[in-house]
Amino acid sequence: MGLVTIILAAGKGTRMKSPYPKVLHLLAGEPMVIHVLETARCLSPERVLVVVGYKAERVKEALVGYPVEFVYQKEQLGTGDAVRRCKSFLRDFSGEVLVLCGDVPLLRPETLKELLEEHRRREAAVTVLTAEVEDPFGYGRIVRDSKGLVRRIVEEKDATPQERSIREINSGTYVFEARFLFSSLDKIRPENVQKEYYLTDVVEIAVNEGLRVAAFRVPDATEVLGVNSQEERAQVEALFQERLRRRFMDKGVTFLLPETVYLERRVSIEPGATIFPHVVLRGRTRIGAEAQVLSFCYLEDVEVAPGAEVGPGLRLKGWRVPPGVHLRETGLLG
Repeated sequence: MGLVTIILAAGKGTRMKSPYPKVLHLLAGEPMVIHVLETARCLSPERVLVVVGYKAERVKEALVGYPVEFVYQKEQLGTGDAVRRCKSFLRDFSGEVLVLCGDVPLLRPETLKELLEEHRRREAAVTVLTAEVEDPFGYGRIVRDSKGLVRRIVEEKDATPQERSIREINSGTYVFEARFLFSSLDKIRPENVQKEYYLTDVVEIAVNEGLRVAAFRVPDATEVLGVNSQEERAQVEALFQERLRRRFMDKGVTFLLPETVYLERRVSIEPGATIFPHVVLRGRTRIGAEAQVLSFCYLEDVEVAPGAEVGPGLRLKGWRVPPGVHLRETGLLG
């Protein structure tokens, strides 16, 4: 059975108070939507469709070189409308459709694989990724029946006080059977407080038609954090940086003061390397085994050979530091 991924990236992000489309705000030096796309590609989908809208050309420019197709949503009429725009692109497709949000960049490939496995195991028409959080404000709530089965998803603004007390939330990530999805999207109506076409309404349609709805609850709720403000972007950045540093430390890299080191996704550090406090490593920087990068260095696309030493206070771009060299000069911006 084939898999197609749809990434929702049309939103303006009003609360960001920025001229950029929301999904182009940076996480570890790259637009959030690239993090989502890279995660999706780990599943080897047949096709990836990116729904664009606000400043669509800028989003397209950010994704130049990626094998994606763009779907245009002229008006922001809700997630259901965004996915429905993909129908003509997938008219003959009968496999599975994975829907991701371009502003939820912390999802791990392993989580999406487990979501797909649960969907297939349950032979569901739709499977939703959920999480349990302390403060569910702003998220859609997962409404279950007395047997624990998912019956519907209710958005914050449409929820009753009792429903708002539910702590299991909708992450905005789903797997659908394609034919069911697109037939259902023709049935949804904007009969809600926001007057939008909710993708979440498809869940209740499946229940009413006697089809199976499944849910996979992610153990780590931070994976499904969405970014809707600058404060939330900073929170997600801190979590992502911690994740990167932990990954390297688990492999034998020494960070003398981890919380002061800034990393980007494509940086490579070999076991035995030592990174001193207040270091910035960007782009495709590679730090060899037993190399040392001293405090207050800024390295971008730099290769530091095994056993070499850089710093302190050097700012380098596009350099190669040979084995055994202790580089001390400053101002060597390539």
